[in-house]
Amino acid sequence: EFADAVGKGVTHINARTELSEDDRASVVTKLMTQTTPAEVGKKARAIAIDRTAALPPEERVIPVAEDADLNTMTLVLGEEGRYEATLNLDVGTGEGLCAALDPLCRPVPLPDGSPDPRPIEKRRGDAVAQILRTYLSQSTRPMSGGVLPHVTLIRPAAAAATVGGEEAVDRLGFGGPVSAATADLIACDSTLTKVIVDYTGVPLDVGRAERLFTPAIRKALGVRDGGCAHPGCGRPVSWCDAHHIRPWSEDGQTSLDNGVLLCRLHHTLIHHGGWQVYLGRDRHPWFIPPHKPGEPEPEHLRSHNRRTMTDLRAAA
Repeated sequence: EFADAVGKGVTHINARTELSEDDRASVVTKLMTQTTPAEVGKKARAIAIDRTAALPPEERVIPVAEDADLNTMTLVLGEEGRYEATLNLDVGTGEGLCAALDPLCRPVPLPDGSPDPRPIEKRRGDAVAQILRTYLSQSTRPMSGGVLPHVTLIRPAAAAATVGGEEAVDRLGFGGPVSAATADLIACDSTLTKVIVDYTGVPLDVGRAERLFTPAIRKALGVRDGGCAHPGCGRPVSWCDAHHIRPWSEDGQTSLDNGVLLCRLHHTLIHHGGWQVYLGRDRHPWFIPPHKPGEPEPEHLRSHNRRTMTDLRAAA
């Protein structure tokens, strides 16, 4: 393994600055001195950069690792409706990606203090999702077709389930059909535009956009919840969705007393993971862990920023 790494390192250097026999011997010595197999590649790149700097300007070439013209990304929608992405990035762009992902990939302990069960691959995936949501929530970004980029969720009215028409299921603009639970999750903290369509899906009328949680209410939620309210989390307000405790689709009010801030991880647990949240008599969120029908109801848990300030009786 070590010899193979050294051989590749020498080849990398020789491709950028031709090595004489003496140079080759010197390079091999440098690569093998105080170096582990995993570090040989970085050391070879450093040697190549140093040797290239000594060449006349007209003979210098951009190192492959730094050549942004070689950057590529493939994005494929698979048969199961999941996206698969492959990136090939220059070292500068990759460094920026790592810097953006790093704070979002850190483990989040469970409410009982046990370690985050998510493997690093899952945490990276969640981090990418958070970066995309943060970007799409900004108003200063390039436009697409005259409008700001956004996630399009198509929610058919009940009357859409007519003979000859498509099934009345929720759909995403790019990804197609999704479950009602995922559609509810996406719609929780969104700008909605009502579009009336006929049974074939042809738009007949477009209403004006309505903002579910106003900036003023979000600010009030931030003051009350201090970030993600889920026990043991506390992620920053800017990372959070505003969740309707009683769903907006079920006539839930868009108000402080019907809202709670949740990061996307814990927002997903409410919609998909069996967790429940309600507003207690103390007017703060309380959480009920998942449990099976017929089992005793678990102890209700305080919101993250109040987990040591009150007891269950205060919310009963």
